[in-house]
Amino acid sequence: MNQNNQQLIKALVISIMVAGLLGGLTALAGGAEVFTVKLFAVCLALIIYGITATICLVTSGKQDKQGLANAGMIVSAAGFFLAFITTMAEISDEGFLKLAVGLLIASIALAHICLLHSITLRNKYAYYARTTATIAISLFSLLLIVRIFEPVMSMYTALYNQSSLRMILAVLLIDLAATSLVPLCNRLETPDPVQELVSTTPDPEVPVSAEEQPPVQ
Repeated sequence: MNQNNQQLIKALVISIMVAGLLGGLTALAGGAEVFTVKLFAVCLALIIYGITATICLVTSGKQDKQGLANAGMIVSAAGFFLAFITTMAEISDEGFLKLAVGLLIASIALAHICLLHSITLRNKYAYYARTTATIAISLFSLLLIVRIFEPVMSMYTALYNQSSLRMILAVLLIDLAATSLVPLCNRLETPDPVQELVSTTPDPEVPVSAEEQPPVQ
């Protein structure tokens, strides 16, 4: 892992430790002061988005998943930034708050997908389960975000729209079931194991032994 990644990891470690300590102290201290409530909310947001960003960061270790992992980390960073601004500036604009909630849902969804893609699959059944889960997670998150961005009156109307609620609940159950099946199916013994595609490009930071070096023409 390169030096930039090491510096990023160290910064995340320190930030999460500080957020956990301050958040715990503010919770124990109690009180309803505005600053105390804001500090606790910021620490909580940092920890939540730190979890989603960390999951994506772990997945970035796979060369063919770096794009997905980077997208998850960017969305998590943007989500925390909006949460920080909303809390400190006490923003009550409906559109701004909906955007913040939408980014929270997107960051959790991307972290969920990255977590599934961090598993090295061993058979086709685990692959099918992961594909199904990825589609269900994406669809569920999209439906939820669309509902959030609808006008308030439309959201109340959606509560009485049984077909819409049934669709969201059905996709959620498929998402949860497929997520559970990925690690379970991955432990099945099958005669046709699946080898995940791995880039054959050598890591420039990993030294190549003399036996692996190409002969000099």
